[in-house]
Amino acid sequence: MPGRQATAPGVLLAILAGVLHGLCFAPAGLWLLAFVAPAPLLLAVRGVTAGRAAVLGWIAGTVASTIAVTPWMTTALLDYFRQGPAIAIAFATLVGQVFHALPTALFALGVRRLERLPSAVARIVCIASLWAALELLRSRLLVGAPWDLLGHALYAHPLWLQTADLAGVYGVSFACVAIAAALAELPRAPRPALATGVVVAGLWAGYGAVRLAQERDDGETVRIALVQGSVPNAWRADPRGADEAFRAFADATARVLPERPALIVWSENAISFLLEPNARFGGAIASLLGPGGPLLLVGGPRFAQRQPGRADFFNSAYLLGADGAVLRTYDKRRLVPFSEYAPFPRIPFLGWRFDAPGDYTPGHEATVFAKPVPFGVLICFEAIYPDLARDLATNGAEVLLNLSNDAWFGTSAGLEQHFAIAVLRAVEQRRALGRATNTGVTALVGPSGRILARFPPGERGAWTVEAPRRRGLTVYGRLGDVFAWLAVLAAAAGLVASAGRGPAGR
Repeated sequence: MPGRQATAPGVLLAILAGVLHGLCFAPAGLWLLAFVAPAPLLLAVRGVTAGRAAVLGWIAGTVASTIAVTPWMTTALLDYFRQGPAIAIAFATLVGQVFHALPTALFALGVRRLERLPSAVARIVCIASLWAALELLRSRLLVGAPWDLLGHALYAHPLWLQTADLAGVYGVSFACVAIAAALAELPRAPRPALATGVVVAGLWAGYGAVRLAQERDDGETVRIALVQGSVPNAWRADPRGADEAFRAFADATARVLPERPALIVWSENAISFLLEPNARFGGAIASLLGPGGPLLLVGGPRFAQRQPGRADFFNSAYLLGADGAVLRTYDKRRLVPFSEYAPFPRIPFLGWRFDAPGDYTPGHEATVFAKPVPFGVLICFEAIYPDLARDLATNGAEVLLNLSNDAWFGTSAGLEQHFAIAVLRAVEQRRALGRATNTGVTALVGPSGRILARFPPGERGAWTVEAPRRRGLTVYGRLGDVFAWLAVLAAAAGLVASAGRGPAGR
């Protein structure tokens, strides 16, 4: 009985940590909770065994992913894969276990050991470093799933995002956890904990205020029209739907042509057929845009015969001239597992075979289009990977464009969570990021992370925006994930230094 009584408060604290974490993100979007969400788990693992710490972390991670991720992923699985509810929920839960519950269990296990460090400041820094290190692991483990990292919760509040141009989203998450760890330290080491929390918050907010004052989201711009076709996903599988989809995007585009944009952007898979064999499409584009009209960027499949006997299909973005001719293409480099490729084609001893609905080949080039200004493209899921945006900025892109079809999310929180992640790519590289989606969220994010324009989801329309142009590289653009790797080293050093020590001191 005494053991059970001692366990119950820890379990409740772990559940609370998971609830607070899950509520940071859409649909609740209680972003202030990001500053405190890990604190209950830090208290829960204090003084427990290693096994119990891992279980408490697993509970917290499971609760958080169940709130924030499982609902939208289930919606997507029901729609895209046409699975029954039981399979959809089971698969969505499994993804949460691998990419959220497991890292959180490892975090709790590490915190239990870091609790032995004699200095409160060292404990705070090492705990925050461990969290950042495990977020880096999440981003690279297996297929990589940097979805709903803690820093993403702050996407609508640019003051707290600015350190991303130094350390990426991992630096933002580090600061959140450092404040939470300082709060957890207050009962036993009030002065050093308070001082550390104040310093972290002061430096974080101070840097944000300075950078926001410097980055005004004005200056040289390029006029872009973002088109939201609001086309049903069912049309992609129906040849008759291709013409209807084209008309939907074309009709929306016609409304903004008098505003004379330099570039019109359609969403990922706005066309669901191969362009090259369909000459009539070029004629329809020429008729729509007219002589001397704007360029058109459109998402669709592409076919290439790279070697005899092998046909490669790519999820691509085409840049078309006003005459309908293809000027250049970009092939999606990071494909969606189980959707665009099968990461585990088969498990022989079980007799299972995994086939993706799309069978695509990944591209390899970080293409930067030269006209109307140097710009780079991230297709859908690619916006969650910082390194892909960094490649484009390094290659000279002055603007980033994210083409996406998030209609598989329905009206679930997946729409907003995907947008939240994309906002960080703008700040990390100090590049405006325009999103053209099929059903939303279609928007323009400034180089500072301010949301300069945002348009109603689910509506068919087109909107002209002035996207700021930026050159040069940020610290993060030059160095990449150096901060995150330093966090790995700091966490490792703390774990080594805590070996053999007794309970924490002050």
